[in-house]
This record gives sequence, C-alpha cells and structure tokens, in this order.
Amino acid sequence: MDSFEGWLPVFMVTALFGPFQRMIWERGLPLLLLVLFGKICYTKIQNVWEAVHLLRHIPLGNMNNLRDLGGYPAAGGRVTAWERLLRGDNPTGLSEKDIEWLVDRDITTVIDLRSEEETKRKPDQLAGETDFRYFHAPMLGGERMPNLERDVGRGYFQVLDRKESACRILRLIAEAPGGVLFHCTAGKDRTGMVAALLLSLAGVSREDILADYQVSEIYLAEIIRRIRMSVPDLVPFAGMSKSKYMAECLALLNEAYGSVSGYLRAAGLSELEMAALRAKVLA
Repeated sequence: MDSFEGWLPVFMVTALFGPFQRMIWERGLPLLLLVLFGKICYTKIQNVWEAVHLLRHIPLGNMNNLRDLGGYPAAGGRVTAWERLLRGDNPTGLSEKDIEWLVDRDITTVIDLRSEEETKRKPDQLAGETDFRYFHAPMLGGERMPNLERDVGRGYFQVLDRKESACRILRLIAEAPGGVLFHCTAGKDRTGMVAALLLSLAGVSREDILADYQVSEIYLAEIIRRIRMSVPDLVPFAGMSKSKYMAECLALLNEAYGSVSGYLRAAGLSELEMAALRAKVLA
C-alpha cells in the first residue's frame, strides 16, 4: 500500500485504539509503532475478509462442478492464485450476473476440451459471448474412456501420452491475457488431467492434487443418480473420481518422462512457456 488511500484503512484501525493512545505514549511507545500495529491488525482483518469471499466450489448457472484452483500450498512457500484458473463442467444456464462475475475477475478465456460432437449437442454458452475468447481444444483423439475400472488410470495416461492435445491446451492457458476457465462435459476426467498437470508444474503436493481430483464425484453424485435411473446398466464406476485413478496416471507419467516437467518438454513446451504457466498458476 504505497498511496495515502492505501494507508487510510490502517489509520482507521489505529484510531480504534484511541482510548489507549495516551497510556501507550506515556509508557514510551512511539506513535509510529502504534501505526504499525494498526497496519498489522488491518492486514489480518483483510486476509480473513478475503478468505471468506474466495470460493473453492463456485455456484454459477447450471454448472455443478465449477471449482477454483487457488489456495493450494506450492513449492517455495508459495500458493496457487485464486480467481485465475477455474476448472469445470460445461457452462450452461448462466445468468447475466453469472457472466458479469467472470468478467469482473477477468476470467475471459474459455477452453472447451470436449469433442466436436459434444459441442454441437450441448454448446458452451460462453462461446457466443462477446467478452470471452473461446477456444475449442478437444482433449481426446478418438480414445474412449475405459469400460473397466482398473483401466481408468492407464486410460488417462494414454490420453496424455498423445501429447499434441495437452501441449496446445497448456499453451493456450500460458498465453491467455487474464484468467482461464477450462472445462469438459462433467469437469472430471479431461478437466482433471489438465488440472493435475498445472498443479504438478506449480509444485503442489501430490496429496492436494489427488484431493482436488477426487472432489468431483461429490458434486456429480446427484447427476449420476438421475442418469442411472434411465440407464440401469451404466458402469458402476461412472461419475467416480477415486484418487487411485489419477495417482496411477501420474505414476505412469513419471515413469515414462521422469516428471511432469519432463513430460511437458517432450510435448513441445519451451522453458519460457512453462515459466509462463507457473506464473499463471501461482500467486
């Protein structure tokens, strides 16, 4: 806070201690220290206020699984940035107020990871909004999700091992002028893979990466219940996001490429592009 306007709240907090100023002064504590004490108190209050207003799960429109990647502890004592990278399901049912919420936070780049058939069947509402930059970047290249639960983690790896799609998606994120919303249909599998790559690159712990992935099934449970009523033979693991799925995928990635950074280099990202990605993810 370099300007007078920035310090004004500090003086206001300091004024709260007015009745005690004479006592403090008489005991030899300079007014400067009192002001500094007020600044510390104001900073603490500001941090608590911001924490209350930052949401992990964001209720916009008909989206069930829209979440913020901010707030995770990362390498070097840093933390992932709030309101910069959102992972989600297909944006539908958004009101003008919902769209304004995104624009106000400069989250105006949208990356759609679905197939062309999916986008035609259920278009992304933001694709037609003038304030947004929309990119269709299909994650799959003809692959289909496994029919057996034991194959889910390896299935994720096989999608990533065909590196072109992941490279393009991450490059779009790195080059975005502001915040990014990336999504697939449910916000679980394809979106989960991209989120895991971003968090890994930023040095977020494996436990937090897996926890971020695992949360999806909670927000999708009611949808899966309704689908199962009309599709009784739906595979038992539909809608599940067990941590072991993503853990196996990342283990296979590390085995093949040494690390997520090694994978991204093999996919074609430069060191500058990876640095831009880290800057995008980290506060």
